Amino acid sequence: MIIYKYIFKEILKVQIVTTIILLTVFLCQSTIKYIGRATVGRVPVDIVSSMVAYSIPSIAFIMLPLTLFIAVLVAVGRISSDSEMVVLRSVGFSGHDIVKIALFLAFFTAVVTGINSLYFMPQAAFNQKALLNDAQSNLQYLPIESGRFSNFANYIIYVQKVDENNKDKSLGNVVVISSPLSGSGSIAIAKAGNVSFDKEGVQWLHMQKGKSYQGPVEDGSYRVSSFEELSIPVRAKSEDEYYDKPIAGTPTLELLSSDSREFKLELQWRLAPIFAVFILTLVAVPLSMTNPRQGRFSRLGPAMAIYVSYYLILLALYNLLNSTDYSLVPGLYIVPVFFLIFVVLPLNFGNRFHTLARRK
Repeated sequence: MIIYKYIFKEILKVQIVTTIILLTVFLCQSTIKYIGRATVGRVPVDIVSSMVAYSIPSIAFIMLPLTLFIAVLVAVGRISSDSEMVVLRSVGFSGHDIVKIALFLAFFTAVVTGINSLYFMPQAAFNQKALLNDAQSNLQYLPIESGRFSNFANYIIYVQKVDENNKDKSLGNVVVISSPLSGSGSIAIAKAGNVSFDKEGVQWLHMQKGKSYQGPVEDGSYRVSSFEELSIPVRAKSEDEYYDKPIAGTPTLELLSSDSREFKLELQWRLAPIFAVFILTLVAVPLSMTNPRQGRFSRLGPAMAIYVSYYLILLALYNLLNSTDYSLVPGLYIVPVFFLIFVVLPLNFGNRFHTLARRK
Protein backbone atom coordinates (compact mmCIF):
# COMPACT_ATOMS: atom_id res chain seq x y z
CA MET A 1 0.00 0.00 0.00
CA ILE A 2 2.89 2.35 0.81
CA ILE A 3 4.44 1.62 -2.59
CA TYR A 4 1.17 2.45 -4.33
CA LYS A 5 1.00 5.80 -2.50
CA TYR A 6 4.62 6.53 -3.40
CA ILE A 7 4.11 5.91 -7.12
CA PHE A 8 0.81 7.79 -7.06
CA LYS A 9 2.39 10.87 -5.43
CA GLU A 10 5.35 10.84 -7.82
CA ILE A 11 3.11 10.84 -10.89
CA LEU A 12 0.69 13.39 -9.40
CA LYS A 13 3.47 15.83 -8.50
CA VAL A 14 4.86 15.77 -12.02
CA GLN A 15 1.35 16.18 -13.45
CA ILE A 16 0.66 19.25 -11.31
CA VAL A 17 3.99 20.86 -12.24
CA THR A 18 3.45 20.04 -15.92
CA THR A 19 -0.04 21.54 -15.80
CA ILE A 20 1.24 24.79 -14.32
CA ILE A 21 4.08 25.08 -16.85
CA LEU A 22 1.97 24.26 -19.90
CA LEU A 23 -0.89 26.49 -18.78
CA THR A 24 1.53 29.39 -18.31
CA VAL A 25 3.06 28.85 -21.75
CA PHE A 26 -0.29 28.58 -23.55
CA LEU A 27 -1.74 31.57 -21.68
CA CYS A 28 1.26 33.68 -22.68
CA GLN A 29 0.78 32.61 -26.28
CA SER A 30 -2.93 33.44 -26.11
CA THR A 31 -2.18 36.82 -24.51
CA ILE A 32 0.29 37.70 -27.25
CA LYS A 33 -2.28 36.73 -29.90
CA TYR A 34 -5.00 38.97 -28.48
CA ILE A 35 -2.61 41.85 -27.81
CA GLY A 36 -1.58 41.64 -31.46
CA ARG A 37 -5.23 41.87 -32.51
CA ALA A 38 -5.77 44.76 -30.13
CA THR A 39 -2.90 46.74 -31.65
CA VAL A 40 -4.61 46.70 -35.05
CA GLY A 41 -8.02 47.49 -33.60
CA ARG A 42 -9.59 44.07 -34.17
CA VAL A 43 -10.09 43.49 -30.44
CA PRO A 44 -10.69 46.28 -27.88
CA VAL A 45 -7.84 46.59 -25.39
CA ASP A 46 -10.27 46.62 -22.45
CA ILE A 47 -11.44 43.06 -23.10
CA VAL A 48 -8.08 41.38 -23.81
CA SER A 49 -7.79 39.94 -20.28
CA SER A 50 -11.34 38.56 -20.44
CA MET A 51 -10.73 37.00 -23.86
CA VAL A 52 -7.57 35.32 -22.53
CA ALA A 53 -9.43 34.00 -19.46
CA TYR A 54 -12.19 32.54 -21.64
CA SER A 55 -9.57 30.73 -23.74
CA ILE A 56 -8.43 28.57 -20.78
CA PRO A 57 -11.00 25.76 -21.36
CA SER A 58 -9.92 25.48 -25.00
CA ILE A 59 -6.31 25.23 -23.86
CA ALA A 60 -7.23 22.57 -21.29
CA PHE A 61 -8.99 20.59 -24.04
CA ILE A 62 -5.60 19.57 -25.45
CA MET A 63 -3.46 20.11 -22.36
CA LEU A 64 -5.14 17.82 -19.80
CA PRO A 65 -4.46 14.50 -21.60
CA LEU A 66 -0.92 15.69 -22.29
CA THR A 67 -0.16 16.47 -18.63
CA LEU A 68 -0.84 12.92 -17.44
CA PHE A 69 0.98 11.49 -20.45
CA ILE A 70 4.12 13.47 -19.62
CA ALA A 71 3.73 12.81 -15.87
CA VAL A 72 3.76 9.02 -16.35
CA LEU A 73 6.70 9.18 -18.75
CA VAL A 74 8.81 11.36 -16.44
CA ALA A 75 7.87 9.91 -13.04
CA VAL A 76 7.95 6.22 -13.94
CA GLY A 77 10.94 6.80 -16.21
CA ARG A 78 12.88 8.27 -13.26
CA ILE A 79 11.95 5.34 -11.05
CA SER A 80 13.14 2.89 -13.71
CA SER A 81 16.38 4.73 -14.52
CA ASP A 82 17.29 5.07 -10.83
CA SER A 83 16.98 1.27 -10.42
CA GLU A 84 14.09 1.72 -7.98
CA MET A 85 11.99 -0.56 -10.16
CA VAL A 86 14.49 -3.37 -9.56
CA VAL A 87 13.93 -3.04 -5.83
CA LEU A 88 10.16 -2.81 -6.27
CA ARG A 89 10.11 -6.01 -8.33
CA SER A 90 12.01 -7.79 -5.61
CA VAL A 91 9.09 -7.22 -3.24
CA GLY A 92 6.48 -8.39 -5.74
CA PHE A 93 5.68 -5.10 -7.50
CA SER A 94 5.17 -5.44 -11.28
CA GLY A 95 4.54 -3.39 -14.36
CA HIS A 96 0.84 -4.16 -14.19
CA ASP A 97 0.71 -2.48 -10.79
CA ILE A 98 2.04 0.68 -12.43
CA VAL A 99 -0.77 0.40 -14.98
CA LYS A 100 -3.37 0.21 -12.17
CA ILE A 101 -2.02 3.37 -10.52
CA ALA A 102 -1.83 5.23 -13.83
CA LEU A 103 -5.40 4.24 -14.73
CA PHE A 104 -6.59 5.42 -11.32
CA LEU A 105 -5.11 8.84 -12.06
CA ALA A 106 -6.44 8.65 -15.61
CA PHE A 107 -9.98 8.19 -14.29
CA PHE A 108 -9.90 11.44 -12.32
CA THR A 109 -8.13 13.25 -15.15
CA ALA A 110 -10.81 12.01 -17.57
CA VAL A 111 -13.57 13.29 -15.25
CA VAL A 112 -11.98 16.76 -15.17
CA THR A 113 -11.40 16.62 -18.92
CA GLY A 114 -15.02 15.65 -19.54
CA ILE A 115 -16.40 18.45 -17.38
CA ASN A 116 -14.14 20.91 -19.17
CA SER A 117 -14.89 19.79 -22.73
CA LEU A 118 -18.62 19.16 -22.26
CA TYR A 119 -19.50 22.18 -20.11
CA PHE A 120 -16.80 24.79 -19.53
CA MET A 121 -15.43 24.92 -23.10
CA PRO A 122 -18.78 25.60 -24.86
CA GLN A 123 -19.79 28.03 -22.11
CA ALA A 124 -16.49 29.91 -22.44
CA ALA A 125 -16.79 29.98 -26.24
CA PHE A 126 -20.31 31.41 -25.96
CA ASN A 127 -19.24 34.08 -23.45
CA GLN A 128 -16.16 34.96 -25.47
CA LYS A 129 -18.15 35.44 -28.65
CA ALA A 130 -20.86 37.43 -26.84
CA LEU A 131 -18.21 39.68 -25.28
CA LEU A 132 -16.54 40.31 -28.63
CA ASN A 133 -19.83 41.02 -30.40
CA ASP A 134 -20.86 43.41 -27.64
CA ALA A 135 -17.51 45.20 -27.81
CA GLN A 136 -17.74 45.58 -31.59
CA SER A 137 -21.14 47.25 -31.31
CA ASN A 138 -20.37 49.27 -28.17
CA LEU A 139 -19.22 52.81 -28.90
CA GLN A 140 -17.30 52.79 -25.64
CA TYR A 141 -14.74 50.40 -27.17
CA LEU A 142 -14.19 52.20 -30.45
CA PRO A 143 -10.46 52.62 -31.19
CA ILE A 144 -10.72 56.43 -31.43
CA GLU A 145 -8.52 58.50 -29.14
CA SER A 146 -7.65 62.17 -28.93
CA GLY A 147 -4.71 63.23 -31.10
CA ARG A 148 -4.24 59.84 -32.80
CA PHE A 149 -4.80 58.47 -36.29
CA SER A 150 -7.15 55.47 -36.60
CA ASN A 151 -7.68 53.15 -39.56
CA PHE A 152 -11.26 52.34 -40.56
CA ALA A 153 -11.63 50.29 -43.75
CA ASN A 154 -10.85 52.76 -46.61
CA TYR A 155 -10.41 55.78 -44.36
CA ILE A 156 -7.80 57.23 -42.03
CA ILE A 157 -9.42 59.29 -39.28
CA TYR A 158 -7.79 61.89 -37.05
CA VAL A 159 -9.71 63.36 -34.11
CA GLN A 160 -8.28 66.23 -32.09
CA LYS A 161 -10.64 65.78 -29.16
CA VAL A 162 -12.73 62.83 -27.93
CA ASP A 163 -15.24 63.28 -25.14
CA GLU A 164 -14.70 60.00 -23.23
CA ASN A 165 -17.32 60.96 -20.64
CA ASN A 166 -20.00 60.97 -23.29
CA LYS A 167 -21.48 57.52 -23.95
CA ASP A 168 -21.79 58.39 -27.66
CA LYS A 169 -18.13 59.47 -27.90
CA SER A 170 -18.62 63.00 -29.21
CA LEU A 171 -15.78 64.08 -31.49
CA GLY A 172 -14.24 67.49 -32.02
CA ASN A 173 -12.21 68.70 -35.03
CA VAL A 174 -12.45 65.57 -37.17
CA VAL A 175 -10.29 64.92 -40.24
CA VAL A 176 -11.12 62.02 -42.58
CA ILE A 177 -8.62 61.07 -45.28
CA SER A 178 -9.51 58.49 -47.88
CA SER A 179 -6.99 55.67 -48.03
CA PRO A 180 -4.66 55.75 -51.06
CA LEU A 181 -5.86 52.22 -51.87
CA SER A 182 -9.44 53.42 -52.27
CA GLY A 183 -8.44 55.46 -55.32
CA SER A 184 -10.65 58.49 -54.49
CA GLY A 185 -8.29 61.16 -53.03
CA SER A 186 -10.38 63.25 -50.68
CA ILE A 187 -10.19 64.97 -47.32
CA ALA A 188 -13.12 65.98 -45.13
CA ILE A 189 -12.70 68.34 -42.15
CA ALA A 190 -15.46 69.02 -39.62
CA LYS A 191 -15.76 70.82 -36.30
CA ALA A 192 -17.76 68.03 -34.64
CA GLY A 193 -18.85 64.46 -35.15
CA ASN A 194 -20.04 61.22 -33.62
CA VAL A 195 -20.23 57.50 -34.41
CA SER A 196 -23.32 55.29 -34.57
CA PHE A 197 -24.53 51.90 -35.81
CA ASP A 198 -27.51 51.29 -38.05
CA LYS A 199 -29.96 48.38 -37.84
CA GLU A 200 -27.77 46.22 -40.07
CA GLY A 201 -24.74 46.71 -37.85
CA VAL A 202 -22.87 49.06 -40.18
CA GLN A 203 -20.75 51.64 -38.38
CA TRP A 204 -21.18 55.28 -39.53
CA LEU A 205 -19.14 58.38 -38.83
CA HIS A 206 -21.34 61.51 -38.77
CA MET A 207 -19.55 64.85 -39.33
CA GLN A 208 -21.18 68.24 -38.73
CA LYS A 209 -20.33 71.67 -40.15
CA GLY A 210 -17.29 71.05 -42.29
CA LYS A 211 -15.68 71.12 -45.70
CA SER A 212 -14.72 68.45 -48.19
CA TYR A 213 -11.71 68.66 -50.52
CA GLN A 214 -11.61 66.32 -53.54
CA GLY A 215 -9.05 66.04 -56.27
CA PRO A 216 -7.03 66.71 -58.14
CA VAL A 217 -9.52 66.54 -61.00
CA GLU A 218 -8.62 66.41 -64.71
CA ASP A 219 -7.52 70.08 -64.88
CA GLY A 220 -5.39 69.71 -61.73
CA SER A 221 -7.72 71.71 -59.51
CA TYR A 222 -9.48 70.66 -56.33
CA ARG A 223 -13.17 70.68 -55.55
CA VAL A 224 -14.16 72.30 -52.28
CA SER A 225 -17.66 71.87 -50.87
CA SER A 226 -19.26 72.73 -47.56
CA PHE A 227 -21.69 70.53 -45.68
CA GLU A 228 -23.87 70.74 -42.60
CA GLU A 229 -23.73 66.98 -42.05
CA LEU A 230 -21.81 64.23 -43.79
CA SER A 231 -22.15 60.51 -42.99
CA ILE A 232 -19.46 58.00 -43.96
CA PRO A 233 -19.69 54.20 -43.56
CA VAL A 234 -16.41 53.35 -41.88
CA ARG A 235 -16.88 49.69 -41.01
CA ALA A 236 -19.41 47.10 -42.09
CA LYS A 237 -20.64 44.35 -39.83
CA SER A 238 -18.47 41.29 -40.28
CA GLU A 239 -18.87 37.73 -39.20
CA ASP A 240 -16.80 36.69 -36.23
CA GLU A 241 -13.54 35.49 -37.77
CA TYR A 242 -12.06 34.20 -34.53
CA TYR A 243 -14.19 31.06 -34.35
CA ASP A 244 -13.58 28.23 -36.77
CA LYS A 245 -16.65 26.40 -35.48
CA PRO A 246 -19.85 28.47 -35.15
CA ILE A 247 -21.37 25.79 -32.90
CA ALA A 248 -18.47 25.90 -30.44
CA GLY A 249 -20.69 27.72 -27.96
CA THR A 250 -23.66 25.34 -28.29
CA PRO A 251 -24.47 23.57 -24.99
CA THR A 252 -23.74 19.84 -24.94
CA LEU A 253 -27.33 18.96 -24.00
CA GLU A 254 -28.48 20.68 -27.17
CA LEU A 255 -26.01 18.60 -29.18
CA LEU A 256 -27.37 15.41 -27.61
CA SER A 257 -30.95 16.24 -28.52
CA SER A 258 -30.19 17.21 -32.12
CA ASP A 259 -30.20 14.98 -35.21
CA SER A 260 -27.94 17.39 -37.11
CA ARG A 261 -24.81 15.82 -38.56
CA GLU A 262 -22.79 18.88 -37.61
CA PHE A 263 -23.97 18.67 -34.00
CA LYS A 264 -23.23 14.94 -33.77
CA LEU A 265 -19.69 15.49 -35.07
CA GLU A 266 -19.17 18.31 -32.56
CA LEU A 267 -20.29 15.98 -29.75
CA GLN A 268 -17.76 13.36 -30.86
CA TRP A 269 -15.06 16.03 -30.90
CA ARG A 270 -15.86 17.03 -27.33
CA LEU A 271 -15.72 13.40 -26.18
CA ALA A 272 -12.41 12.78 -27.94
CA PRO A 273 -10.07 14.01 -25.14
CA ILE A 274 -11.79 11.74 -22.60
CA PHE A 275 -10.81 8.65 -24.61
CA ALA A 276 -7.39 10.18 -25.27
CA VAL A 277 -6.63 10.29 -21.53
CA PHE A 278 -6.93 6.49 -21.17
CA ILE A 279 -5.29 5.59 -24.49
CA LEU A 280 -2.28 7.85 -23.98
CA THR A 281 -1.86 6.70 -20.36
CA LEU A 282 -1.75 3.06 -21.47
CA VAL A 283 0.85 4.07 -24.07
CA ALA A 284 2.98 6.01 -21.58
CA VAL A 285 3.34 3.24 -18.96
CA PRO A 286 5.24 0.63 -21.02
CA LEU A 287 7.31 3.32 -22.75
CA SER A 288 8.36 4.77 -19.40
CA MET A 289 9.67 1.49 -18.01
CA THR A 290 13.18 1.59 -19.39
CA ASN A 291 16.41 -0.15 -18.58
CA PRO A 292 18.59 1.87 -16.12
CA ARG A 293 21.35 1.95 -18.74
CA GLN A 294 19.08 3.60 -21.29
CA GLY A 295 18.28 6.71 -19.22
CA ARG A 296 14.92 8.13 -18.20
CA PHE A 297 14.35 10.08 -21.44
CA SER A 298 15.33 7.36 -23.92
CA ARG A 299 11.70 6.69 -24.87
CA LEU A 300 10.53 10.31 -24.79
CA GLY A 301 10.99 10.77 -28.55
CA PRO A 302 8.86 7.78 -29.61
CA ALA A 303 6.28 8.65 -26.95
CA MET A 304 5.84 12.21 -28.21
CA ALA A 305 5.67 10.90 -31.79
CA ILE A 306 2.75 8.66 -30.78
CA TYR A 307 1.04 11.57 -29.00
CA VAL A 308 1.39 13.90 -31.99
CA SER A 309 0.25 11.16 -34.36
CA TYR A 310 -2.85 10.53 -32.26
CA TYR A 311 -4.01 14.14 -32.42
CA LEU A 312 -3.01 14.66 -36.04
CA ILE A 313 -5.04 11.63 -37.12
CA LEU A 314 -7.94 12.76 -34.95
CA LEU A 315 -7.87 16.28 -36.39
CA ALA A 316 -7.49 15.01 -39.97
CA LEU A 317 -10.46 12.68 -39.54
CA TYR A 318 -12.53 15.47 -38.01
CA ASN A 319 -11.81 17.75 -40.98
CA LEU A 320 -12.60 14.91 -43.39
CA LEU A 321 -15.95 14.15 -41.75
CA ASN A 322 -16.72 17.86 -41.53
CA SER A 323 -16.20 18.39 -45.26
CA THR A 324 -17.75 15.18 -46.61
CA ASP A 325 -20.85 13.04 -46.15
CA TYR A 326 -19.11 9.99 -44.77
CA SER A 327 -20.95 8.13 -42.03
CA LEU A 328 -20.39 9.26 -38.44
CA VAL A 329 -20.36 5.61 -37.36
CA PRO A 330 -17.77 4.91 -36.05
CA GLY A 331 -16.66 8.50 -36.77
CA LEU A 332 -13.97 9.89 -34.50
CA TYR A 333 -14.28 6.86 -32.23
CA ILE A 334 -12.23 4.85 -34.72
CA VAL A 335 -9.07 6.69 -33.63
CA PRO A 336 -8.94 5.45 -30.00
CA VAL A 337 -10.00 1.96 -31.19
CA PHE A 338 -7.21 1.95 -33.78
CA PHE A 339 -4.57 3.00 -31.23
CA LEU A 340 -5.92 0.52 -28.68
CA ILE A 341 -5.51 -2.41 -31.08
CA PHE A 342 -2.29 -1.46 -32.87
CA VAL A 343 -0.39 0.51 -30.20
CA VAL A 344 -1.70 -0.09 -26.68
CA LEU A 345 -2.10 -3.88 -26.84
CA PRO A 346 1.30 -4.57 -28.47
CA LEU A 347 3.06 -2.29 -25.98
CA ASN A 348 1.34 -3.67 -22.87
CA PHE A 349 1.30 -7.33 -23.86
CA GLY A 350 4.49 -7.50 -25.88
CA ASN A 351 7.31 -9.78 -24.86
CA ARG A 352 9.41 -7.12 -23.18
CA PHE A 353 6.71 -5.50 -21.05
CA HIS A 354 5.18 -8.87 -20.22
CA THR A 355 8.58 -10.05 -18.99
CA LEU A 356 9.03 -6.91 -16.89
CA ALA A 357 5.55 -7.32 -15.42
CA ARG A 358 6.14 -10.96 -14.40
CA ARG A 359 9.50 -10.41 -12.72
CA LYS A 360 9.31 -10.49 -8.96
